Amino acid sequence: MNLYEQYENSKTGGTIYDKIKVITKIIIEYPKIIDYIYNRIDTCFGKHIVYVVHMKVDDVDMIKIGYTKNSIKDRYKEKRWTDHHKIEIIQVIREYTLQSKGAVNFEKELNCQCVNYRTDSNLKLPGKNEFMNFNNLDGVLYQYDNLFPQYKDVIGLKSPN
Repeated sequence: MNLYEQYENSKTGGTIYDKIKVITKIIIEYPKIIDYIYNRIDTCFGKHIVYVVHMKVDDVDMIKIGYTKNSIKDRYKEKRWTDHHKIEIIQVIREYTLQSKGAVNFEKELNCQCVNYRTDSNLKLPGKNEFMNFNNLDGVLYQYDNLFPQYKDVIGLKSPN
């Protein structure tokens, strides 16, 4: 059975150890794949930034909570953010780096604690429910600073985006 057949068979009928063996063989046969694997591992296990930014969306001041494995400025240059609205980052107010599981759990809890600060809008953006009224900045920062210590040592896997 060739490597491709071994791979296909391992996807549906193999044990975890069969999958590890096949992946190892693929890495040895095609070492360039390691760069792609590391990129995926970074998404699931690497560092992520949990942030609070002051931004203007169509000239309206807002607060945005989020997490990213990339830089914050690069995140908002992506086409999916710029297609429908004019976005300008005024200031990155908080940005702490955590392991991915800690980051995703922290950001999720922060959003839960700040649900009353959300702004109603007709935004057509990813994370549109994470935009908050700028007048609530002190409350958002209070929650961020209070919650952060609980997540700084959390280590684990998060699902890929």
